[in-house]
Amino acid sequence: MEGNNILESSLKKFGISLSDTQLKLLTWYLDMVYEHNKKFNLTGTKDREGILVRHVLDSVSLMKYREELAGISGEGSKILDVGTGAGLPGIPLSIMMENTMFYLLESSSKKINFLEAVIKEMNLKNTVIIKGRAEQLAREKDYREAFDIVVSRAVAKFNILIELTIPFCRINGKIIFYKSKEAESEVKANKDSVLKLGGRIDNLLEVKVPHLNEFRSFIVVKKIKESPAIHPRNFNRIMKKPL
Repeated sequence: MEGNNILESSLKKFGISLSDTQLKLLTWYLDMVYEHNKKFNLTGTKDREGILVRHVLDSVSLMKYREELAGISGEGSKILDVGTGAGLPGIPLSIMMENTMFYLLESSSKKINFLEAVIKEMNLKNTVIIKGRAEQLAREKDYREAFDIVVSRAVAKFNILIELTIPFCRINGKIIFYKSKEAESEVKANKDSVLKLGGRIDNLLEVKVPHLNEFRSFIVVKKIKESPAIHPRNFNRIMKKPL
């Protein structure tokens, strides 16, 4: 199957219907990742179809559970993608959710340069780059508990990610983690830590990404109270002693 056919048929399996413009933008983004990846190490996957399946389709698979976003991701809402890298999942989601503002948090200058090129060339008016480290920015007034939804994909283990992400989310907002087969055990092992950070495990959702023979799931955390002021700690402390 050609890449574009894989994209369109897979979106149908997720129950997603996109405009011709949105399909064009997703394909354009895929091509940009593929071409830039030849010169810079944006993703470990190098072939175009692999990038499409493993990264783009994996990113948009969240749209299968649009009800998890309902009521908190409408027009004027703010979604933060922590550790976005090459813009995954933030850019594919921003293409599909045109009335929602996306903020892409990344510390690597090389990847930020790529993101700036994507946003400029594709004229993504609902997408903003934030340069910095999560553990530092989450303590700043402008970003702390400022986002309706926080997402993170393929950044770190769950027990590390919760401290880096939950403080960004507003009360009654949600934090959504893209995970693989270890999700259930991670949820059981970290329920108390999530509560300490002001969150509550809300759901564990499974998803089948077309053409990908790997288990995928989402851990959904609801923000129920303010995160303690001491979090997030210094990154070295988080790594040495997760909550």
